[in-house]
Amino acid sequence: MSGGSASSRNQLSARPRRPTGQLLPLRTFYFFSFGALGALFPYLPLLLSARGLDAAQISWVMVLTPAANLVVPPLWGALADVLNARLMLLRAASLGCAGAVLLLLPAWRPDMVLWGSLFAVGVLSFFRAPLTSLADAAVFSALGGRRASFSLVRVWGSGGFLLCVLTLGLLKGSLNPPLLLGATSGIYLAASLSLLPMRKPPYLRERGVVRQTLGILAHTPMVLFLAGSACYYMGHATYDAYFSLHARALGHGDDLIGMAWAVGVGVEVFVMLLAPRVMGRLRSGTLLTFCAAVAGIRWLLLSMVTARVGLLLLQSLHGVTFGLWYLSLVQFIQNRAPERLRTSLQSATLSAMGLGMVTGYLGGGALMKGWGGRRLYQAAACCASGAVPLYAGCVLTDPGSPVGPDASPSDRADPPAPRPPPSPAGGA
Repeated sequence: MSGGSASSRNQLSARPRRPTGQLLPLRTFYFFSFGALGALFPYLPLLLSARGLDAAQISWVMVLTPAANLVVPPLWGALADVLNARLMLLRAASLGCAGAVLLLLPAWRPDMVLWGSLFAVGVLSFFRAPLTSLADAAVFSALGGRRASFSLVRVWGSGGFLLCVLTLGLLKGSLNPPLLLGATSGIYLAASLSLLPMRKPPYLRERGVVRQTLGILAHTPMVLFLAGSACYYMGHATYDAYFSLHARALGHGDDLIGMAWAVGVGVEVFVMLLAPRVMGRLRSGTLLTFCAAVAGIRWLLLSMVTARVGLLLLQSLHGVTFGLWYLSLVQFIQNRAPERLRTSLQSATLSAMGLGMVTGYLGGGALMKGWGGRRLYQAAACCASGAVPLYAGCVLTDPGSPVGPDASPSDRADPPAPRPPPSPAGGA
């Protein structure tokens, strides 16, 4: 009896404890960093339009964000993994965002509005681009075997976005640039300060990071996954950038735009709270395929609906087309990532999204200007539908491998892909 009790106690003590000390600052960071995104991003096209830019010019300004997502995250991600410096870089990038937002405050001369906006948004995008991949990798590292619980951390970001987009909509932020930009800068500053309780890990020089990252990305399921994500987000980017302008063209104001974003993110919060029950039972590739099919339906309906109530009802699909999709995206890549490559692989995924965003922003701006929102969202539906066979192919070519009994439910449902051998130069 005593031996059995001691053995049970040892097994219990060996179980990984819930890392609440690490997760609370990260939850707070998600709340503020995505809150800043919600405070500015939905209203930025309206702010630029009020300063005299047309849809095509706005698309050139807005495309800087996905262009940065295409190029910048891999650089920050590789640096974070090589130096084991995720936390330091996360703080620095947040502070950079707080300062960069204020570059949008000056009222430039009419002939300088476009160039001034390009400069300000370009600097902001350089610092904003790596935030998500750095934070996601830090959370998965802290969760250990409890990866299906990622949504319970990420949902704080959705909550911050919801609160800020609704508040700035009610305050008509696009008509009050000092309020909009000052609030956004302050929220980014709060995001950086929220990480102060976390202890910085020691700096370690890792070798072979780039080589091993490229080796994992070369597997067929990963190639199909990245191609599907680029195609998927090509359609979703038209919503991110042009929904506000589409709603304005239909005769709706900032109150409807803020409410629509709030409804979408509210449903996203609900989905994320329920997600752990689903993420541990279904493979993430299957969920990605399902989300792409739903997105095709959503964008097609958005091309048809004009009434206020209809637009708000369509926002309920945002919980699937972004909330569940993004959780599945992160789980897919992180379940295949060695600890030392988490940020690099997450950054590569964001680069694939960035490729889709660049195409969606530029093509979407031309479609919006020439043919209006109806044709724009018909094209978005085609992009989402194109992602379905790519994600399905990813599922079919992903080799299942046995996972031990101590693996997390998400690992059992979504086994890791083969990994390249360690670098002969000393990589772990």
